[in-house]
Amino acid sequence: MKPLFSFVIFLTLATDTLAQSAGNAAQWRGLGVAEGAPLPPADQFKPRAHPEAAKADLKPELLAKLDIEMQRHVAAKNVAGISAIIHKNGERGYFETFGLADIEQNRPMTDDAIFRLMSMTKPVIALAALTLYDEGKFGLDDAISTHCTEWANPTVKEGDKIVPAKFAITPRMLMSHSSGLGYGGGQRAAAMAYQAMTKRGTTLKEFSEAVAQEPLLFQPGTNYNYGMGMDILGRYMEAITQQPLDVILKEKLFKPLKMPDTDFYVPNSKRDRLCQIYGQPKPGVLVPGSDQSRVSTEPTLFLGGHGLFGTIGDYERFCRMILNRGELDGVRVLKPETVDLIFENHLKHPTMKYGLGGIVNGAGSYGWGGADGTQFVIDRKNNSFTLFMVQTQHYKASTYPAFLALANEAAGISSAGAAMAGNTSKTGGSNNPFKQRDKNGDGKLSRDELPAVLFGRLDADRNGFVTEEELESLWSNR
Repeated sequence: MKPLFSFVIFLTLATDTLAQSAGNAAQWRGLGVAEGAPLPPADQFKPRAHPEAAKADLKPELLAKLDIEMQRHVAAKNVAGISAIIHKNGERGYFETFGLADIEQNRPMTDDAIFRLMSMTKPVIALAALTLYDEGKFGLDDAISTHCTEWANPTVKEGDKIVPAKFAITPRMLMSHSSGLGYGGGQRAAAMAYQAMTKRGTTLKEFSEAVAQEPLLFQPGTNYNYGMGMDILGRYMEAITQQPLDVILKEKLFKPLKMPDTDFYVPNSKRDRLCQIYGQPKPGVLVPGSDQSRVSTEPTLFLGGHGLFGTIGDYERFCRMILNRGELDGVRVLKPETVDLIFENHLKHPTMKYGLGGIVNGAGSYGWGGADGTQFVIDRKNNSFTLFMVQTQHYKASTYPAFLALANEAAGISSAGAAMAGNTSKTGGSNNPFKQRDKNGDGKLSRDELPAVLFGRLDADRNGFVTEEELESLWSNR
């Protein structure tokens, strides 16, 4: 049972991205961020030249601070290596790498390093699905059971009872995590996914059929819970097109956008570009992490929730296409109005805002992150985006909030996306996220006032509710 248990934990870790925000570092102290080791003095490091900054309207003096800050984090061993990009006004104003892709091999981080994208796979799957939507292959509110018969009669767990679902699951629900699906709930599905990591043979259809046998967490469309929706969306896409998901992605996105290094595996010819993943057992110490998947073996189970590998350059092209409303270098892959849809809030939830495949703030921001440390935020209001890639396992380095604060400042953005979910601050009043979620004003958060994946982690004393003190005790100051 140990391998199965490990995989269920692995799936749960994907929910760490709920703490992603696009605010300043003082506001972005996401739940579970590691404190990190003390940083060495800044005067030990030198900034780099950024002649491209002027075209992008970025402030060179702040990029110099960013260079030094990232070098300090690498030296403190908060992360092994970093790759980062800042785009503004259609120009790449910053692209730097720091540290090592592999400490043991003394291999430097390079521009073409390959990363495990983990949950940053989800926006890619959603936008690939939307190319089929543009072709009229499905509607956002169609029942997925039309093409995936295993979802004809879903059930829901309500207290101690299992009852029939009142509503059909739709593509919109899968893309916005409002279908009632969770992570790690089904033993058979988890076992299949773990098996698929070690050998070929399992298909997405079989996986979906296993997941469909488990009850949903709530009635479809009525709430939010981070889960396997994108995996099932991939199955839906395969059923519609009668093609494997990897082929769909290549035809609809990777080839038109020229993303040659993004795939569900890393071929042997590129293996020396794959970053080593690292855990941090204590501040200032990095140890090689475990990678259970056979990364150089082409799989048959293409899990759209976390399965892709890719480079920062490939993901940059993906982000450029989104910011350009579906077009890149004269090639259109999505209708402009379809791209607009991903920035809208598709949830019926009092506080959480989620678009199609990524989190939104209602003011032009769209983004998400991966459990292994990768992050991106697209900011339409300021015509910009940031990309940040590291490879961390089972901990959230303090490096990303430091990067994002300086990147936003360099771009002249004071607090972009401050309303994005996961933003936790000690401010009082109506802007206090705790008070916003405390719908009945009783000074504590119950299960219906927090996403289930967060509630399980935050209810430290397991008494059935979360207090503001419990939240504050989990803060990690820089």
